[in-house]
Amino acid sequence: MSTTSGNPNAATSPQSAKTGGRKLSMPKFGRGEKSKVGRGSASTTERHVRLKLVYIDFWSALKISFLLGLAQAIVTVIATFLLYMVFVQTGVFETANNVAGQVLGGNNFDVQSFASMAQVLSFAGVVGVLNMVVITVLGGVVAVIYNACAKIVGGIQVGFVNVPD
Repeated sequence: MSTTSGNPNAATSPQSAKTGGRKLSMPKFGRGEKSKVGRGSASTTERHVRLKLVYIDFWSALKISFLLGLAQAIVTVIATFLLYMVFVQTGVFETANNVAGQVLGGNNFDVQSFASMAQVLSFAGVVGVLNMVVITVLGGVVAVIYNACAKIVGGIQVGFVNVPD
């Protein structure tokens, strides 16, 4: 193994060549407090680290918001199907037919003729897709707005705990 800067323990990677053979470590932010953790071992310590969130990647926010919108669309269609089945089983449509017949003066009124399962699920699917598009766009817009605000005020300070295994 070849050495860098005369150090026989230094690796030959480009990173070690840039740092003169010194091992790089993550910068320590915040207080760096250490406290004992009750995991059965007295030698286990945790380190509290305070970091600032100063940037949200636009494409990451867009992907996450798309997946959340997709999940919302699926839940909307499934919930609509289940609610429709509950209405059919409990007789809500028959009651609505009787009430509409009494109000309109006719007995041949049928709610399910214009609110069939296919029509209701199609409407729920359209609403779900529109909501998915809106949620996706809003996720990107929120990332852009946060990045602009973070440039002005410096971001949000967040605390983390590093617990070794």
